[in-house]
Amino acid sequence: MLSCSDSATGPNGSDDNGPDDQQPDPAPYSHTRNPGTSANDFLADSNYTELEIEIDYMEGYEPNSEALSSLETFLEERLNKTSVTILEPTQIPGGNQEQYSAEEIRDLEEEHRDNTTEGETLSAYMIIVDGKYDQDNVLGIAYYNTSSGFFGAAYDEVSGGVGQPSRYQTEATSFRHEFGHLFGLVNVDGSGTEMQQDHQDEENGHHCDNDSCLMYYAMESTDLFGSVFGGSIPSLDQNCIDDLQANGGR
Repeated sequence: MLSCSDSATGPNGSDDNGPDDQQPDPAPYSHTRNPGTSANDFLADSNYTELEIEIDYMEGYEPNSEALSSLETFLEERLNKTSVTILEPTQIPGGNQEQYSAEEIRDLEEEHRDNTTEGETLSAYMIIVDGKYDQDNVLGIAYYNTSSGFFGAAYDEVSGGVGQPSRYQTEATSFRHEFGHLFGLVNVDGSGTEMQQDHQDEENGHHCDNDSCLMYYAMESTDLFGSVFGGSIPSLDQNCIDDLQANGGR
């Protein structure tokens, strides 16, 4: 952004325009940067002391209330924030698509997101759509620095059936996992969340090499989720916790 300066001078030829001098407003917070670039804003309290999360969902895919409570607990445990507020989820019109691309998810956010970061409150956004991702086997994605998207039709495939995790367990794990990526886990360039010990599963992108960790790659894969889920919501392992703490988290 460019700012304009007033060349008028104040009394006695000084550059001080007096008490009516107006300072330019600060640039608005950008919510369209790469995932991970707001990691420190999430984790630390130096810039933002509160977190507020807006959620939109398509008909038939209202988020499970227990899963949202689980997400809130996770965030309170790991972020240095005086408060974490998950707003009442809002239903938006269904897209009635079998698949959605990341670009289509971004377009939906532009259309429906209401809240942005202001003052001491960092704003995050979640959207749950009625189809699958256009790449196979994905439950959720982190697609902007404060935004994550989730695929209701993929949840239908992996939860609620005989021998499958409950909807609460699936959503809670998926929600936590994608926020982990927003926090810069694991080893996201430019996030400031650097590995204190090498634990990246490089064959599977920005994921942890511990198969019991929340950030293990199978936690977001529809093909593998049921086989790795152990009956309780996975936790971050110590390596991931150490990485968050080194970037201002708990």
